[in-house]
Amino acid sequence: MKQQLTMFGKLGEQCSTCEKPFDKKSKEQVTTWNVVVREKEKIVRLYCPECWGKAIKMIEEIQNDLRIQREGGESCSNPSQPE
Repeated sequence: MKQQLTMFGKLGEQCSTCEKPFDKKSKEQVTTWNVVVREKEKIVRLYCPECWGKAIKMIEEIQNDLRIQREGGESCSNPSQPE
């Protein structure tokens, strides 16, 4: 518990990506913003809903691309290059 409170003290005052200000007194922001804690590195990062949503979307797109590559295998050719 003591270590968690210490990490809470490292919570920033803005989004780690876009630097949008974070108001710790705002119930809406406290419940909608995301916090990522890396205990070993003693790093706390704060993300606004917009940046968090963009990151999730990017991860989903990468996962879909990887899934398509695995399903398609090496046999897929690049349509922009003639065979």
